[in-house]
Amino acid sequence: MRRFYRQVMALSVLAALAACDEARTPLAPADDGEPSQATEPATASADLGTLTTTARIAFESWNAVERADIWTVDPQGTGYVHLTSTAGSEYSPAWSYDHKRVAFVRPRLDANKVWHNDIYVMNADGTNKHWARSATSTSDIDNPAWSPDGTRLVVTARPQGLSVVATLDLSTGSLVTVAPKGMFGVQGYKASYDPAGKSILYLDSQANKIHRFVPGGDDKVLLTADRTIVNATFSPDGTKVAYSRYVSDNNIEVFVLTLATGISKRLTTNGAVDVAPTWSPDGTKLAFSSNRSGSYQIWTMNAATGGSLTRVTNVINASDPAWWH
Repeated sequence: MRRFYRQVMALSVLAALAACDEARTPLAPADDGEPSQATEPATASADLGTLTTTARIAFESWNAVERADIWTVDPQGTGYVHLTSTAGSEYSPAWSYDHKRVAFVRPRLDANKVWHNDIYVMNADGTNKHWARSATSTSDIDNPAWSPDGTRLVVTARPQGLSVVATLDLSTGSLVTVAPKGMFGVQGYKASYDPAGKSILYLDSQANKIHRFVPGGDDKVLLTADRTIVNATFSPDGTKVAYSRYVSDNNIEVFVLTLATGISKRLTTNGAVDVAPTWSPDGTKLAFSSNRSGSYQIWTMNAATGGSLTRVTNVINASDPAWWH
């Protein structure tokens, strides 16, 4: 019962936050009061004019002082572009379906001068950086994923320390909970849309189930695991789900679930951490982050077999890849 009341209180807080316009900051980069400047990895730059016509993988790179920036690279491991270099950290990049924008997470001061994660948006070449909503939040908002039509993001909102699935309307800044039929809100995180924009994939609050629901419609459990699931994402044709989960206390591996059969296939088999798979636009490959080389780097592999393993990045650390749609 205590959990139930905490959930109700948290969802009520989120609804209030969505309607509140009192604490506002400009839709512009806000660097005041942020932590010290991050150090750049030593990489080459690319012609920005190609960024919306050539396939790219966005990723976060953490440096020696524990600050992160957003970079992109082509799948061959060339043409690095450093998209953020402000003080503080930017991470968890997500591509819009038209390849023209990237959403990501960045710390932000609220009206009470308390730091919370919030959502930032920029063009693919790093220009036009701004907060996704003008109103500040009194709790964290993270894990952005785009709707196919580019009008909104599905995010994880964290009122009262709980994780709930919400949508952020990019034209109005409205932040509202989204849930299956008969529910005010659903506890879960790392949500994303299917390629048609009709249903939402998410991990439940226990992190051992992958759910799929239609807003205002049915909720279905696609997979139940005996250990923690880290993330999950639809294939470009919507017929499969790539996910990563723990197979032992210190080992995370990548799997692909075929929705028609309910059968999962394990694609990585080693003692390293292999995490955060993301599909190539044609669905034939997966990019993921792995520490198999000693530091976290981005790798690609065949999405059907796990073969053709290729290292993409060579920076200080590279994680949370996002291959454009």
